[in-house]
Amino acid sequence: MNIYLIRHGDAEKVEIGKKDFDRELTASGKIKMNNAAQFWKNIIDRFDSIYSSPLTRAYQTAEITAEVFGIKDKMIIDKKLSPGCKAESIVEIANSSDKEDIVFVGHQPDFSEILSGLISIKGANIDFKKGAIAKIVFGNKARLSRGLLEFLIPASVFKEK
Repeated sequence: MNIYLIRHGDAEKVEIGKKDFDRELTASGKIKMNNAAQFWKNIIDRFDSIYSSPLTRAYQTAEITAEVFGIKDKMIIDKKLSPGCKAESIVEIANSSDKEDIVFVGHQPDFSEILSGLISIKGANIDFKKGAIAKIVFGNKARLSRGLLEFLIPASVFKEK
């Protein structure tokens, strides 16, 4: 089983009168996410399903990824991926799925902590940048501290077209 963690792209700033839930990706954030997803296709064969936080910026990131990979019909919104998500929730969702390559789109600082919990029993100091993707490889089931980090790629390595 392969778990991919994707942190949402660059989003609108916090402003009075707009709920955090409704903050959208910026125009630049959408371009960066599309460029990143296009590159991911060079190193990732497929995604079987995409689970996303219900917050707008995460959902938009998931939509861009799903469109590039041609799996818009395999997107699932899950409240468990809202801010405050824990590694145990990722493991639970992954193991209840019959899929092999599962994407989770969410937030920081959750994803740094989740990635650490998936690969280390002692913890790892990880800076999970906006638009970054991490691949964690497991045997047949996901288990805390038993994953192997195959890569963590920040979106900043991709240039706007």
